[in-house]
Amino acid sequence: MEISASGALRQYQAAQKALSPELSPELSPQKTEADNGQATGLAKGVGEFADVFKNVENTMQAHATGQADAHSVVQAIANAELALETAVTVRNRVVEAYQELLRMPV
Repeated sequence: MEISASGALRQYQAAQKALSPELSPELSPQKTEADNGQATGLAKGVGEFADVFKNVENTMQAHATGQADAHSVVQAIANAELALETAVTVRNRVVEAYQELLRMPV
C-alpha cells in the first residue's frame, strides 16, 4: 500500500469515527422534547451521510472478493462524491450565515 493511500485511509477512518452517531456522545438523547427532535434530525442526517461511505467501503470489499462488478463500485463512489459535495455546500452556507450574523450591528 502506498504511503499516500495509508494516510487517506487513516483520514477516512478518523472521519468515520467522527460521523458515527452511535459513538458520538453529543448526539445522545436530549433533555427536552424540542431538543430531541432536532438532535434526532441531526443524528439521522449524519447517520445517512456515514451510511453512504459505508456503502462504498462494502461495495469495494465485495468487488475485491469478486462479488460485485466495477459498475456498482463506480456508482457507489459517485453517490459518495455527491453526498460529500452536498455536505460541503451546506457547511459553506452555515459559515456564511454565521459570518453575516457577526457583521450585524448590535
